Amino acid sequence: MAMKVSFFFVCFLMSFIFSSSSSLTTTTGSIDWWCTQTPHYQTCNHHIAYSNISSTTISINQFLDMTVAAAINEARSVQKRAQGIYLDYEPNALGKNLWGSCVDYFDGIVFTLNMVLDPTEQARPLDVHTWLSAGLTYINVCEKGFEMINMTNTMLLSISTELRELLLNSLAISVAIQGGSYSNNSRGLHGWEFSNEYKLLNSRNFDPDVTVAKDGSGDFMTVQEAVDSTRKEREWGERYVIFVKRGVYEEQVYIAHDVNFVLMYGEGVNNTIISAAEHSGGDLKSSATFQVWGRGFMAVDMTFRNTAGPNGGQAVAFLSNSDESVIYHCSIEGYQDTLFSLHFKQFYKECQIFGTVDFIFGNGHSVFQDCQVFLRKPLPGGGLVVTAQGRQYQNESSGFSLQGCNITAGEDLKPVIDQFKKAFLGRPWFDYARTVFMESFLDDLVDPLGWEDGWGHKDTAYCGEYNNYGPGSTTDHRVDWPNYEAITDPDIAKQFTVVEFIVGDDWIPTTGVPYVPGFERS
Repeated sequence: MAMKVSFFFVCFLMSFIFSSSSSLTTTTGSIDWWCTQTPHYQTCNHHIAYSNISSTTISINQFLDMTVAAAINEARSVQKRAQGIYLDYEPNALGKNLWGSCVDYFDGIVFTLNMVLDPTEQARPLDVHTWLSAGLTYINVCEKGFEMINMTNTMLLSISTELRELLLNSLAISVAIQGGSYSNNSRGLHGWEFSNEYKLLNSRNFDPDVTVAKDGSGDFMTVQEAVDSTRKEREWGERYVIFVKRGVYEEQVYIAHDVNFVLMYGEGVNNTIISAAEHSGGDLKSSATFQVWGRGFMAVDMTFRNTAGPNGGQAVAFLSNSDESVIYHCSIEGYQDTLFSLHFKQFYKECQIFGTVDFIFGNGHSVFQDCQVFLRKPLPGGGLVVTAQGRQYQNESSGFSLQGCNITAGEDLKPVIDQFKKAFLGRPWFDYARTVFMESFLDDLVDPLGWEDGWGHKDTAYCGEYNNYGPGSTTDHRVDWPNYEAITDPDIAKQFTVVEFIVGDDWIPTTGVPYVPGFERS
């Protein structure tokens, strides 16, 4: 049995293809023995076997709980050390803001891992897997910030290595428990019920808890004040509805981890606008005009805009780390790094997304359905790239699926489009990036190669196209990468539809937002 389980984990790491082993869930062994089966034995042994009676016989589920608990303790320790480094920096020193954001990311790891151990969550396997991989995403983004400002950071590597290895062990155990597959069975999480919401959403006849109005006619004059008024003691699943009247609200808005089920709606994309002009300097999080971390967020009929412009570099308009969030009839506007889909399951429906380079990016588990994707005029000599997906490990469930979208030039680019090189559909941001364009219109501004290897991940990233149309959709001259696929098998493409990729049938109907669960085009 020991040889069988060890081989199982090796297969997991090398190819993510398992044969189901129902005996794993009934196998018991000592803590020390279980540690020998993990990808990072020494870290497991140090944090778990040494702190427990290593000869105690436990099940694989108990072992997962122990590993997650060890990761929580390590994340708290790493956060404390990062906080100390942040405080030691001079106020305007290079990298200080990045350390501040990293402290927040490590706090997010603790918050998310506690969800894994919370028995009231009644989470399905895909939820657990997504929550575990979130911690890896936070570490990666933290590290990437220093890389983007060409700042070598051996200190961050030294304090986060064991945390990363504990998270990787947790992921391996989680997938092993499931026999190497993700179960998408409906879990009815907490019995989420939003009565009459479908009717309300179709008619836009919301009953707001609070109203924001610049002219003082509402409850608040800023959006952040309305967010801060959210009652945290609400019943689970009870929405807090914020109506934002027409106007341009020049502010940065932050919705925290523990502020869940906020529904924010405006008076239309050209009328209700949240705008700021921050740019990153490597700190993507701090540049965001609007960022949301609480679960179940919804936005309807609004614009999120970053006005740093093409000279501003990386400047995020909208950052979402909200699990099972829905963005409907919204406009997300910027240039480089416009929409940061950081992590978790997200659904964007009938939105407008504007940008130049990597303007849909992150490690989100996201579907963009029937969206208008507009490439804007870049700086002279600048490039055009739609996506930069950030899946780093083969056992992560994340990726981007753009279905039924239009990929075209924006009004500012159209008159001068011949002055610039053609656009790429994406460039893989991390090793196992996964991006699929399906049933979408690709205009002739798309480069015949389709994809660009911006960071050297062409041998491991997955890039797929299925049943697209338009002058830029021909795949005859696409890149010759090992994992590029001009998909012809509907069964493969189906894996990237709403119903399968983000198990949308389990949670999107409660929002009332219309969606297509499967294919749009026959």
